[in-house]
Amino acid sequence: MNSPPALRHDVSVCFDSAGVPRAPFTPPGWRAGALARPLRRFEDGGGVRSAIITLPAGWSSGGAAACSTTQQLYVLQGEVALGGEVLNERAFAVRAGGTAFAALASPSGAEVLMIFDAPPAFTAADSGAVATVLHRDVLEVPAPVPVVNGVAVTGLRRRTLWVDPASGADTRHLTVGAFEGKGPNWHPVHEEIFCLDGKIGPDDRRILTAGWFLHNPAFGVHGYHEHSAAGAVLLEWHDGPWQLNYV
Repeated sequence: MNSPPALRHDVSVCFDSAGVPRAPFTPPGWRAGALARPLRRFEDGGGVRSAIITLPAGWSSGGAAACSTTQQLYVLQGEVALGGEVLNERAFAVRAGGTAFAALASPSGAEVLMIFDAPPAFTAADSGAVATVLHRDVLEVPAPVPVVNGVAVTGLRRRTLWVDPASGADTRHLTVGAFEGKGPNWHPVHEEIFCLDGKIGPDDRRILTAGWFLHNPAFGVHGYHEHSAAGAVLLEWHDGPWQLNYV
């Protein structure tokens, strides 16, 4: 018989990303000029798992290149160019690790949320594709009524933007209505949440508004009083198959 997981309490991290200082972000193979506000670092502290990246007007990553790891990007504001594709606010793209892709650039400047599976490094290539997955506007992605633990969840629009077929990791765009949660819960994977709009509380001590970030570590009990008075819009991602388990 498998032993139950060792659960941890009060280990979630929650903060306003506007208070995180910008620092140069120049992974191997990228041109200088981009700035990052890290949201979460990998457990060894050696690299950025998720960050808000500021791309100045006229910046380019260089020529076509292959990234050592899967790279996700969501356009928060401004304009991003992937090869011949121009992406604006609410666009989402995934670029699979080890595959050659066209250069990333920003003609007029942009802020994007980037997620990496490991610390990135880029290797020059002769040419490359635009993206593995591309949604020019995430609101155009179908949003069927989600079913959690066999129960249909009304008042929630969940758009699955990407699922990694190898690891089960995924990224979702959530539109949440007013609700009261069902109590403390945990997941077997890391859960990261970025608030795009509205107000939502993971508990009675903190309220997420636009720009706030929440990290619920794997096997960390959280959601002591999840609630929202008027709804919120969130970007949420996990590093493996997500499950909801109540305490």
